[in-house]
Amino acid sequence: MSQPKEDPEKLADQVVYFSLRLSSPATFASAVDGAFAHADPEEAQFYQYLKQNNRIQSEFHATLIHVNDRTANPAIWEKYKADYKEALSREGSGDLTPSLGAGEILPDHLVWDQRIMALAVKMNGEDGPLPCANASPHVTVGTADDSIKAFESNDLLKRWREGDQSTGPIYAKVFPRGYNFESSIQANFAG
Repeated sequence: MSQPKEDPEKLADQVVYFSLRLSSPATFASAVDGAFAHADPEEAQFYQYLKQNNRIQSEFHATLIHVNDRTANPAIWEKYKADYKEALSREGSGDLTPSLGAGEILPDHLVWDQRIMALAVKMNGEDGPLPCANASPHVTVGTADDSIKAFESNDLLKRWREGDQSTGPIYAKVFPRGYNFESSIQANFAG
């Protein structure tokens, strides 16, 4: 996304969210596939539905903070905003979405219901755990249909952590150990 030089402050004010974007979506998708390779048919049913109906996302990220959370978490928002402006100034290429730094996503549990599947994660940057406004850091794997938005993973994971199955069963599976997914901290714009 190369364009003429723009004011970093104005650009930073247009950011909708900051995320940790996985560097290799194919590697991530393959690892999720492997997590269900030996699962019994009942456990793998929703995952197979997502696969067969092309409902697994093609890009994956974990949201660090959304613009709607900046009032409740001003220090986190300002940190990433400052990192973004610094990356713009050092980049010099006109790229409006430079990397703000390297990170890694450490998988914990796959969690799903009849609508959405997400991977609960931990996130690290170059200096340790990344500041995150999300109560349940995660990567959305897929949704049952277009009417279901990826941000609904937040509600799913909240209900899972609280043991709330009032809206239907929630399933969880420990993600196979030994994985960490290389990622890049990114600013994200609308559309």
